[in-house]
Amino acid sequence: MGHRGQWKWAALAIALLAGRPAFAQFPDKFTNLKVLPKDISKNDMESTMRAFSFALGVHCGHCHVEKKAPEHGLDFAADDKDAKKTARVMLQMVATINHEYISKVPKTPPNTETIHVQCVTCHHGLTQPQPLNDVLAESMEKDGLEKTIALYHELRGKYYGTGQYDFGETPLNQLTESLLAKKNNSDALAIEDLNFSANHPDSAWSYHMLAMAHEANGQIDKAIADYRKALELHPDDKWAKQQIDTLSKAK
Repeated sequence: MGHRGQWKWAALAIALLAGRPAFAQFPDKFTNLKVLPKDISKNDMESTMRAFSFALGVHCGHCHVEKKAPEHGLDFAADDKDAKKTARVMLQMVATINHEYISKVPKTPPNTETIHVQCVTCHHGLTQPQPLNDVLAESMEKDGLEKTIALYHELRGKYYGTGQYDFGETPLNQLTESLLAKKNNSDALAIEDLNFSANHPDSAWSYHMLAMAHEANGQIDKAIADYRKALELHPDDKWAKQQIDTLSKAK
């Protein structure tokens, strides 16, 4: 793609994110810059703002307030919104991480170039980034099992394949572990059943979690069957062998 094509894509991206004609209100000079360089160019500012928008999945109005009538557009210099204040703190945090920590990490092949943290590193298109298991755990506490499972399906339908959330086995296994630790045994089994129906995992970890959930609910035969399945898939699984022996003797 040539420079002209790249410029058109940049213009279109800003238009889509802002919901208004590209560059129609973007100023040529910038005031009230407290973290970004005061001499930043217009092109660099546009690129920076576009990166924020994509990283957080937001429009310009997320941080910037509308001008008071009869004026139109956004007041980029105003500090009215907490989101803008938060953005400044986050920019300082990212700069500190990159300059004080990441820059000191030894460069080892094949990654000979230093990796830099960016907004998208954590946000992945989410305004408030949270691991899926945390989102579901909060829902479980607030709304219970049925609504939590519905939320999982809603999020999976909306975000699967986009990178915002990990819809693999790990978040559901982690949630199962936390529920078992709290003795919420029936909920733990329901979540692990959800994991198997949604992801069809074949890892030892998932079968161990399923077995532990069955055991916690008094379903010993099913727990033994889970460990045997784990052994079929992973013959060197010593833990599964030990658990089969222990549970068989306890019957």
